[in-house]
Amino acid sequence: MAGAVIVGGLGVLAGLTGLWRWLRVSQREHYITGSCSITAWRWIRFRPPNMVLAGVASAALLAGLGAAAGGNDVLASSMAGVVAVTVGVFPWPMSVIGRPRFRFTRRARTLAGSSLILSGLVAGGSAVGLRWPMALAVAVAAGSVTVDCSAAVLAPLENKLLERHRRRAVARLAKIDPFVIAVTGSWGKTSTKNHIRDLLTGTVAVVASPASYNNTAGLAKTINDHLPEGTDVLVVEMGMYRPGEIRDMCSWVRPDIAVITAVGPMHLERAGSMERIAAAKAEILEQARTAVLWVDDHRLDELSRSARVPEVSRVGSSDGSSLDVEVAEVGDTVIVTADGSEVGRVGRGSGVHSGNIGCAVAAALAYGATPAQIGSRIAALQAPPHRATTSRLEAGILVIDDTFNSNPDGAARAVQSLALGVQGQRVVVTPGMVELGSEQDRANAELARTVISSGATLLVVGWVNRRSLLAGSDGRAISVPNRSAARAWVREHLGPGDGVLWENDLPDHYP
Repeated sequence: MAGAVIVGGLGVLAGLTGLWRWLRVSQREHYITGSCSITAWRWIRFRPPNMVLAGVASAALLAGLGAAAGGNDVLASSMAGVVAVTVGVFPWPMSVIGRPRFRFTRRARTLAGSSLILSGLVAGGSAVGLRWPMALAVAVAAGSVTVDCSAAVLAPLENKLLERHRRRAVARLAKIDPFVIAVTGSWGKTSTKNHIRDLLTGTVAVVASPASYNNTAGLAKTINDHLPEGTDVLVVEMGMYRPGEIRDMCSWVRPDIAVITAVGPMHLERAGSMERIAAAKAEILEQARTAVLWVDDHRLDELSRSARVPEVSRVGSSDGSSLDVEVAEVGDTVIVTADGSEVGRVGRGSGVHSGNIGCAVAAALAYGATPAQIGSRIAALQAPPHRATTSRLEAGILVIDDTFNSNPDGAARAVQSLALGVQGQRVVVTPGMVELGSEQDRANAELARTVISSGATLLVVGWVNRRSLLAGSDGRAISVPNRSAARAWVREHLGPGDGVLWENDLPDHYP
């Protein structure tokens, strides 16, 4: 009896611990169905101890079920205890509290309640044919699947609640009737959006969506909570995980000017192919009067010639009369030209990307701002925080913070900035890039080669891209288990005149 009570206590503790972990993962992954199970598989695949834990838990569960069926309650109870212990620590060493921490939003509380109820139903249903320790073990073992199933069950309810907020936003948008500029792209959305806002500030009343509010919920919140009466221009960004999402947003936001900054392998894991990503990004043009396209990207160059849009503004860095806005990098300066005349220039030390600057200028000009109105503002443009922004520590170490970046183009440019800005020892700290699907290994190996060829030391954080980063560096990279260990290494090895690039950062539900 005492043993059964102990096993039951372990089961409850392990079940609650596991649910807490998976609730945090689901929240971090935007409550997408399947995200917890994918994360669990990622830890099994990349961290060998978790393969052992999963194997032990599975073997114990099967042995316990067999023992229960044969009437051996002592063995069944023992196996239930093994399941509870192994599941309680899986995935190892993911923190229970974690980074970022779980936020008790309304949606999170609803998911937590639903997951607890579903776990109880699994345990209760299993108890029909099993002794309760094994029934509890079954529920504990199904933790990640339980949260995924709860998210799927709640999806229709969440969509109905979101529709209420969306309808409010539609009504408010119709009342205020701002000119809308929408920005999408595999990268550069937030920077370009902010640049457009900064270029138009002082000329018109302009509002930009906060941070990375780039889905339907974010756009509705922007309009309902951040769009005051009297706004002339609303600048928003639109992201996508799958085809159709941008089309849905444009059906009610209805952009007048649509900007596409880049087409790349971000979210290739979900989208499936580059062609699908390009087509999904192009949805932003379907109702726009003017398209602004970065035509250094060959897919956008082709789109600029085939898009059924009344006006197209072609932006690029190559010489040619076919460009409406041209950007040129001369030393550490970006020079912007429109219709053959210089509009303005900005130093690259501010972390800006020339393509983002060019697209923002083209959008401001397409709106109707004059070169004189925006020219003086170009020099003051800054990259958003954590996107190749620079600072210097008291110890004299240059720091480039590119932790919000996870794309091949931006990473290569950040490595180049480190090489140009630091004469002393250079270090690049990165966990690599994720969500690149079939391109992920190749892209991370190429990043490692870029780092090594620049003369920098590569510090690989974590496990998810360790193999490809080590392969790309020919084994010359240094591996550390987590970001804290990387910070300790940097403090120990760098001094005045040295520099460090923090390239991308992953939440701790990545191995």
